[in-house]
Amino acid sequence: MVQPFNNLSEVNGGRPPNAAPLPTAPPMDAPANDDEIVKFLVLGNKENYQVLAERKAILDSNTGLAQMISGSGAGDSKHVVRDVDRNNFETFVRYLETKSIKFTSATHTLEMLELATRYQCPQLEIHCVKELDLNLHADHVLEVYRALWFYNSIAPPKVAPKENKRRSRCPRAAKAAAHTTSGPLKPEEYFAALLTNCLQLIDMQAEEVFAQEAMLALRFPDLEMIVKRHALQLSSETVLLDLLARWSLADCKRKHIDPTAENRRRALGALCYAPRYLTMTRREFEAARERVELLDPAETQLVGDILTGGMRRSASNLTPEQQALVARFRAPRPDFPLLPVQLSARSHPSNYPKKMRKAAEEAERARNGPKKGCCNRVLLNCCSVFACIFD
Repeated sequence: MVQPFNNLSEVNGGRPPNAAPLPTAPPMDAPANDDEIVKFLVLGNKENYQVLAERKAILDSNTGLAQMISGSGAGDSKHVVRDVDRNNFETFVRYLETKSIKFTSATHTLEMLELATRYQCPQLEIHCVKELDLNLHADHVLEVYRALWFYNSIAPPKVAPKENKRRSRCPRAAKAAAHTTSGPLKPEEYFAALLTNCLQLIDMQAEEVFAQEAMLALRFPDLEMIVKRHALQLSSETVLLDLLARWSLADCKRKHIDPTAENRRRALGALCYAPRYLTMTRREFEAARERVELLDPAETQLVGDILTGGMRRSASNLTPEQQALVARFRAPRPDFPLLPVQLSARSHPSNYPKKMRKAAEEAERARNGPKKGCCNRVLLNCCSVFACIFD
């Protein structure tokens, strides 16, 4: 039964009719529940900072911070964090809460990648890798390259094994299947793919990268992986020779040893044989020798004789080691490097010249070997030609 209102005050719940409405939300300055907040104390050199975070978001992230919280007592809401940048750490915490992050530069992205690796956050690791690949440029490719070695000590991915499954005859279906099955999945695979893309970019812009002072600060393994690249796009092998000369001199200075020709050759080791000497002119070779003697006298004489009068010396007079050396020095570099692994819009195949894509496809076919369907495709092509002629 509905009861009638006796006066207007009952209509407003016992309040005067002109009174302000009661708020339904808690006040902004209301104290938060301590059980829902976790406090991270970031220790600095001169000052300490406190970063507040939602306990549930941190625990749900399943990261190193979640393990830190769950491993402590139930009543402990403050946790100490050392050796981190306060702003980067707070950005990392906000990412765990909102799943959103804004990068300011390649250096900042690398710093966030270091935090993601340290606190075992694979989602942010992959996000950082994609961001680095999207903005990868010759100006900072060495910074990314060195960071990948420093943080992860990884190697480029190996060629995927051949599948025994029967492939579709439709080119579009085969290409779609390749994109869906050959992409990276784990953070380690993303790291390896980004390293491959760094080396691919160095191949394409080798002369610009080799001129940077950062090349002289590379460790020997880092330099070796770059210098031994087959597809380095160089206008002349003298560019590579100049780099080796400058790096060997810088290495002798770092080790505080006399920069003699022998010590510089010893610093480079097998990298002395990386340049394709027999693709140079005699004048280029002699000019390079004035800067640094990477070869011993016998090897220098061999290269000089070939450059002066062709291969007048009979091959039977050369030892097997010398024949292998001549073949290595004479091998030409390809016109185009291979395509990068698609990690972002920058590394999409459509962003590269058609000739480069075609060369990459031919290299892929040569690597996979002849296929059973090649003869069938040749016969079909011949039939289509004759059909057009007699039509």
